[in-house]
Amino acid sequence: MNQAPARSREDIENLALAVREIVGMKDIPFFPIVKFTENVLSEIVPNLIFDVRDADFMGDRMGAVDPMSGAFYIRIDCYEGAIAKNPRDRFTIAHEVGHALMHIGTLNRSNRHFATKLPAYVDPEWQANYFAGALLMPKHLMLRCTSLDQVMAEFGVSRECANVRATKVLNMPLN
Repeated sequence: MNQAPARSREDIENLALAVREIVGMKDIPFFPIVKFTENVLSEIVPNLIFDVRDADFMGDRMGAVDPMSGAFYIRIDCYEGAIAKNPRDRFTIAHEVGHALMHIGTLNRSNRHFATKLPAYVDPEWQANYFAGALLMPKHLMLRCTSLDQVMAEFGVSRECANVRATKVLNMPLN
């Protein structure tokens, strides 16, 4: 596992909010992750190569970003699911967007590899998961939510995702 440059929760929250501001969606709950990935991400990340691939190419992976080449792949069924507003698929693409924004050009062969679990602040998977939650469910918009059902409906996320975000970021579980 590669170590990523250290990022705090606040750093990642700020990056996600900056992305929303770039597309004029700071205060709009439902983020159009597919449109953003197709039309805007390559303007932000130089040398990004976005492609939708079949299961033969992707195997079990729903998405992948190669930090060395800038290749960003989404498996066709995940892509179609995200278009259909499937919460899990939307999160997967947001997760890969996090990798593209934070890790292309920063993870390379010279980074140390760790056999044991990395601290969260340098773990690229933790960073990408945290980014996906922050992008899809901005803290300032979640503060007005009173239930997990409301979070799920407004932000297009799964119950599990809504619960994790509410518990970790708002420091309170929602019912």
